[in-house]
Amino acid sequence: MDESNPSRHPAVASLGILLICSTLVSGWAPTGPWGSESFTRGVFGLAGGIMLYLAWYRHTFGMWGVIPALSMWKQPKSSTRILAALGVAFVFSARFMGHTLETLPDPMAMLIMLSGLLMLLTSLYAWLVLEGPLGDEEE
Repeated sequence: MDESNPSRHPAVASLGILLICSTLVSGWAPTGPWGSESFTRGVFGLAGGIMLYLAWYRHTFGMWGVIPALSMWKQPKSSTRILAALGVAFVFSARFMGHTLETLPDPMAMLIMLSGLLMLLTSLYAWLVLEGPLGDEEE
């Protein structure tokens, strides 16, 4: 998994953080073909989030990729519980963001909710395979 060339993932992470932080400042983004400056800021924030995730994946697993296989997890049983707890936290924080914080755009809560639900789905799958009925009885 280790590459001989130095990785660019710190630069990708830095650029991702910069793009996410740029969404907090209004008045700089062009309106674009869709005619909305806030939509352009959202696109930059989404691109920054994707870059941050890709850099985390590279840092954690030692290769560039998107979807980690269960065989790549170092501690799958404890990671399943942590992932489920994070998913629940994301779902509840999305509920909080959507109903109480007026400063955030409306789609923000929806994206956080989607991320939380995907985390819960992944942790459910991992539990089913590692500890549940879909697990291998020979191991």
